[in-house]
Amino acid sequence: MFRECVAKFSKNKLLAIFAFIFLFVLTRFPYLGADEINPDGVNWHYRSQQFVVGLKNGDFEKTYQHYHPGVTLMWISGIPIEIYKQVMGVNSYNQYNFLMFNLVAKVSVILAQFVLTLIILLLLSKIVGFRIAYLTVSLFSLEPFFVGNSRLYHMDVLFTLFLFISLLFSWLALRRFTWKKGFLAGIFLSLSFLTKSIGIGGLIFVLVFSTTYYFHKKDAKTLSKYTISVLGSFVLATFLFFPALWVRPFFYLSEILSESERVGVRKGHAQILLGEYTENAGFLFYPLVVIMKVTPFILAGVLMYLLKTFKFLPRLIMNTKNKYSSVYLYLLIFYLGYFAVMMFPSKKIDRYMLPLYPFLALTAVYGFVHFYNSLQKAASKRIFASFTILAVSFFYAIPLISLFPYYFTYTSPVFGPPANANLVIAQKPFGIAVPALKDYILEKYGDEPKLGFIDTKPMKAIYPNSKVADIRVSGTSDYDLLILGVNEEIPEKVLRSGTKFRKNSSLYVNGLEYWRIYVKEN
Repeated sequence: MFRECVAKFSKNKLLAIFAFIFLFVLTRFPYLGADEINPDGVNWHYRSQQFVVGLKNGDFEKTYQHYHPGVTLMWISGIPIEIYKQVMGVNSYNQYNFLMFNLVAKVSVILAQFVLTLIILLLLSKIVGFRIAYLTVSLFSLEPFFVGNSRLYHMDVLFTLFLFISLLFSWLALRRFTWKKGFLAGIFLSLSFLTKSIGIGGLIFVLVFSTTYYFHKKDAKTLSKYTISVLGSFVLATFLFFPALWVRPFFYLSEILSESERVGVRKGHAQILLGEYTENAGFLFYPLVVIMKVTPFILAGVLMYLLKTFKFLPRLIMNTKNKYSSVYLYLLIFYLGYFAVMMFPSKKIDRYMLPLYPFLALTAVYGFVHFYNSLQKAASKRIFASFTILAVSFFYAIPLISLFPYYFTYTSPVFGPPANANLVIAQKPFGIAVPALKDYILEKYGDEPKLGFIDTKPMKAIYPNSKVADIRVSGTSDYDLLILGVNEEIPEKVLRSGTKFRKNSSLYVNGLEYWRIYVKEN
């Protein structure tokens, strides 16, 4: 009887994992590569090439390409791209092969995300059980905005997964210390930092929390072991995976931190918030991002959990034993800190809230499970389960089908049509549907007309460079068509030029007039 139960349980888990893999593949790979060419991705193609050149030639300083620093992204995508070059006999990018290189890069990144997601499922299962872990991983992995970002050639989803894994390993090491757990926590904290410099905050949190934990336990011996294992493996992995540090470690580390402070904290980032242009979107921006970019399904689960635990939360936090024995409180302290810290820098981008998604999903699952368990009648439980299935269909299946493949444009139905949401936080073009825009232009306007953009990088990747001009710099004689992305305005330079442009057509993406095409008036 016991063997039959174990076999049935294992079979059910296996079927659940296969279902997750199917949905993961279905939402990531179809139409990948040609869905978008984000300007940052164009930069990372170049940086990854230089990274590999540095490795091949022993010019290790070339492995420092950016302050982020994006080292993991360059490892993950740079080597597969180099292999593709060697196999296909292609030496460099051009307008004809860029989309294939883009596909190779994206597939590499998504495969890495897949492996990291399975690691999260395994670790979280050890802590909260398979059911909670599976539901949590499924929820955040299928969030439309999360899916949209996972399809980008970018770092935010990688950073989110590395960071969450490092927190889980650090928690497991706290609960029952072993050198292996401590080393793995430090390695993944390093990978978080090597993905985005803000990841240094994860290391700081882990070291501060562990110090207070072992101080409370009066266990200096284990604290020293924990600190040596985490900090030692962090330093070792950082130097191992970042060859630029082999040459000038202090210079490049200081460069990363100083540039992060200059660009990330002081420089700001253009946003249109509630119809007003700003370089610093203020404290209102990220709360609005969470409401707009997270599905109401998860937010409802979070609300259920908060209502269930609100009156007990102060007692839990003040209770020293509970404070150091709950993984949820451990994660809560970190992610509240992350959210608070991210409120202060002037550079604010909606993607920077992606690290919250795993935690919000875990909170939502707790909320739904606690509410379900609180129901006394079997009929009430059946009704709630049926309602939950309908809600999942509405909040996940519908947008994942209707927004395909441009999930990056997702906004919560709470805000109504996309045009309404666009009035709250303006959508960024970010290279979405640029390949489709190229095809549309060639079909409607003939053989490669000269084009003018505000951000030229995405189109230049797949169009003759000499025929793509920056309308903020070039004269109006340098382009035949003036093309504006969503929420972009005609620059003053063009308005003062004396040349009149008339909107001729538009390319719509998920209900938004995403690309507007202007022609010169005769």
